[in-house]
Amino acid sequence: MEIETIRIAGLTISEPVTSFTDVILAIISIALCIRIRVRMHESYFTNAWRFFFLFMGLSTGIGAVAHGIGTLHSAAFSTLWMVMNLCCSVAVYWALRATILFTRITPPWNKIFQAVNVGTLISFIGLTLFNNDFEIFKIHAAVGLFLIFLTHLIAYFRSHQGSGWIVSGMLLSFLTVLIHTRQISISNWFNYKDISHVIMMGSLLLIYGGIYRMSRNLRLSVFRSSI
Repeated sequence: MEIETIRIAGLTISEPVTSFTDVILAIISIALCIRIRVRMHESYFTNAWRFFFLFMGLSTGIGAVAHGIGTLHSAAFSTLWMVMNLCCSVAVYWALRATILFTRITPPWNKIFQAVNVGTLISFIGLTLFNNDFEIFKIHAAVGLFLIFLTHLIAYFRSHQGSGWIVSGMLLSFLTVLIHTRQISISNWFNYKDISHVIMMGSLLLIYGGIYRMSRNLRLSVFRSSI
């Protein structure tokens, strides 16, 4: 697919729609990070999700610049692309961290799962540093999304308040992975990257909605046997 460019005041901007939707994603992510800090009681659970939104905001903000400069400055693009991918993986780590906390698994399993989470993050960081490829992050994201989806799907069937919102958000996230992988596009000016970004906006808002509802009663967990 041909990459579109525009010129503004003598400055060439590559993939302008992709860059713009990345900027909107960054704004939404940072805004939700701030809202968690301001509107919810502080806890390890809400803090983990706050860091998820923070690193999503950093990743998409950096992605906006990377898409904007394109391959015009290959060294700068490569560096920004790598930092973007690293921030994405860190965001997945914090989402999984929040999910582990949500389950309230008792020792030593909580420590084992967290150690696996840390080990997985380190592995994907190493792979990204070795081979700066977005496909590596997509594998990390797919595994993380599935585990979060499965946990909250079980919680939803146990009538846990807020889990249905996160399940819906995860389903939208799966859709973005599918669209990005199959490169489903409307046109060069609104391609699979842009479509994925727009769907991600809805996904982030749904996830926040679930977190907000959960924050009112954090003692409940996925292992709860009754309402």
